[in-house]
Amino acid sequence: MTIKRLFEEARRLLSGVGLEDVRIGPPRSPEFGEAFTPYPLEEARRSGGNPLELARDIASKLGSGELIGRVEAAPPGYINFYADWRRFSEYTLSEVVRLGTKDYGGSREGEGRVVLVEHTSVNPNKALHIGHARNVYVGDTVARVLAKVGYRVYVLNYVDDSGAQMASVLLGFLALGMPMEPPPGIRFDEYCGDHVYVTVTRRLEEDRSLEERLRALAKSIEERGSEEFRHARLVADRVLSNQLATCWRLGARYDLLFRESDVVASGLWVKTFNLLLEKGIIYKAEEGENRGCWCVDLSSHPVLSKEGDEILVKSDGSTTYVARDIAFALWKLGESDVKINGRQWGRNPDGTPITITETDYGTPIIIPKPSLVVTVVGSEQRRPQEVVRYVLSRLGVDGERYLHYSYERVYLSADSAKRLGVEAVEGKVVQMSGRKGIYFKVDEVLDELKRLAAEEVRKRHADWPRDKVDEVAEAIAQGALRYSILRSEAEKAVVFDLREATRLEGDTGPYIQYSIARSYRILEKAQDRGIEADPTPYGELAKEEKLLIRSISFLPLVIEMSARTLRLRQLLTHSREMAVNFNEFYEKCPVIEGGEAAPFRLALVQGYIIAQTSAMNLTGIPVLREM
Repeated sequence: MTIKRLFEEARRLLSGVGLEDVRIGPPRSPEFGEAFTPYPLEEARRSGGNPLELARDIASKLGSGELIGRVEAAPPGYINFYADWRRFSEYTLSEVVRLGTKDYGGSREGEGRVVLVEHTSVNPNKALHIGHARNVYVGDTVARVLAKVGYRVYVLNYVDDSGAQMASVLLGFLALGMPMEPPPGIRFDEYCGDHVYVTVTRRLEEDRSLEERLRALAKSIEERGSEEFRHARLVADRVLSNQLATCWRLGARYDLLFRESDVVASGLWVKTFNLLLEKGIIYKAEEGENRGCWCVDLSSHPVLSKEGDEILVKSDGSTTYVARDIAFALWKLGESDVKINGRQWGRNPDGTPITITETDYGTPIIIPKPSLVVTVVGSEQRRPQEVVRYVLSRLGVDGERYLHYSYERVYLSADSAKRLGVEAVEGKVVQMSGRKGIYFKVDEVLDELKRLAAEEVRKRHADWPRDKVDEVAEAIAQGALRYSILRSEAEKAVVFDLREATRLEGDTGPYIQYSIARSYRILEKAQDRGIEADPTPYGELAKEEKLLIRSISFLPLVIEMSARTLRLRQLLTHSREMAVNFNEFYEKCPVIEGGEAAPFRLALVQGYIIAQTSAMNLTGIPVLREM
């Protein structure tokens, strides 16, 4: 990539004056050039000299290069390298056009290595809510970024079809006589979550005798071949079909759907239990509140030991989700020899196949041993996930290969909550609450975003047919929600606002979408006028041209850094920065009426489309040619 060539050139210049292995990086701001080194500061700390004088002395000896136009010392002791814009621009735009959207910004850094990314992992007893959307967006974007830099990525969805929540829905169908078919106009996942689960929860509060039946059901659905096991599969599969339709609307794709029930049914849990017992990691409690339970001994853990040991098998013989998570983690990491069978479940919207685990038939699922497993789970699961990591380390498995990607909750602004039907709103933000019946389903949020977007599209394009308005509004809604949720660091809560998210100006997804629609309009007009693109600069470049070229050139570095750190915000921030720079270029640097500058500026527009499309494909924001 051109920017890396500039970095290497800076290293060669420094090497020419005897400075080897000097750290080179991108500066915070364009005013400090395209590359810098803090070497004089670091050396002055060691030697006690004056860092600025040292920087000036070194800079005076460096000269320039092919891509570096000048070198300057800057307080308090940096050396800044500035591009030769004529060469740098031509090389950058030629590279972007040559590589195209598919390859620009990518690398082979992860080539030959496998990564498993597990995300979504929602109990198949409800429709997805907006908190689940954050899980989907984070996991899907992590998978996209890692694939871009060469990793072979497998995306897993752990279908939580065991445990109390699944048993609650079955209780409604099998014990309370609730019909299996939802009322007309209601999806099955919504019916299970909004009607069956709510009714069962209320009945359990009214009739405590049902709790014993619930516990029995939870145990029975783990017993392969039982009638309850079969019913759980039927219900889970129907809900899963609805849930995946929502996930596809969110832009996700999957390679494997791993049923939690298959952890037990396949023998994976029994094998894991025996291993834990053999290694002395678990014990059976003989007294106290955990009496009769099999627990993980956490006494040697510096933090978890203060909170008590973790139950893996209850006194009635049923497993906890932490137990199943440990067994599943071993399988994901390639540390278990238990064979799991699978069959093709269906296909993603992109045509790629989806496999689902199937204990009773199918063929063995073969995934190469991964170098990393990323498990996207909310911050409320920190303790269970740390228990998993601790047990893995006790088993001699490298804990660094197992990453819990934690994220915080999603709230709605008071105004958005009212728009979605919450009548009594207190405060500026609203949190979902099962007790209060406040539950923001993803599809409802997207539908409202789509409605707002469609209003604006019709104002601007009264002549557009309904299906085109619908298509564009859907893409705007998807971009608005995805950007709004991903733009915050994972460790920070998100407060989502419907109106704010759909604005065409500001820190929003539609702002980026609008910038690329603008760029496509320029291409169409240039084609009508017979203007051909040429990456050769016409003369001295305007500030707006330099800033746009600079942001385009830095995209591969940002992608590389996002892949290494798995921090996604910087990728969205850079995508928006490119959009800001393009819009300023659009306002100040005419292309069609640019005279001798027109061919170069058209090449710059082409370069922007390729770079921004590459970034949007990673962040999952739909590209629109018209808005």
